[in-house]
Amino acid sequence: MIRKLLLVVFVLILSACGSDGDTDSGSSADATLPGTNVPVSFVGVYQGTLNLTASALGASISDTFPITITVNDDSTVRFDGDDPDETFTVGLQDDGVFQGNLSIDQDQCVGNLVVNGQVDGTTVTGDVSGTGNCDVDGVNANVDLTGDFNATR
Repeated sequence: MIRKLLLVVFVLILSACGSDGDTDSGSSADATLPGTNVPVSFVGVYQGTLNLTASALGASISDTFPITITVNDDSTVRFDGDDPDETFTVGLQDDGVFQGNLSIDQDQCVGNLVVNGQVDGTTVTGDVSGTGNCDVDGVNANVDLTGDFNATR
């Protein structure tokens, strides 16, 4: 889902204006470690959506993707998109906060998505941000990613 959006925005921009950009490395953040006293009420499967906007060279495109967030009894959170390659597991802190990174490296795009979230036992909410770089036929462009997500049991 994410790499498809990166590539789509880049191809649309290239076809619209034909300009190129510089290369850039992705942002990163440390993943959270599992807590030692996570409430049992947090454990469960949450279904929802990820709203993501990719921007490059002055243009933007937005899309919404289905997500599944699973809070496990070992104090970890598994974040699943609609593509098996876009999955990560991080620790869940005792207060329900989690943070993780999803690396994107396929087709003509590479990047990193940083996910910050909060579990309260009924919903999982948070935001995403990141950067990427797409190279199509030797033309490079930086892509900025922003968005949010919401999932409920």
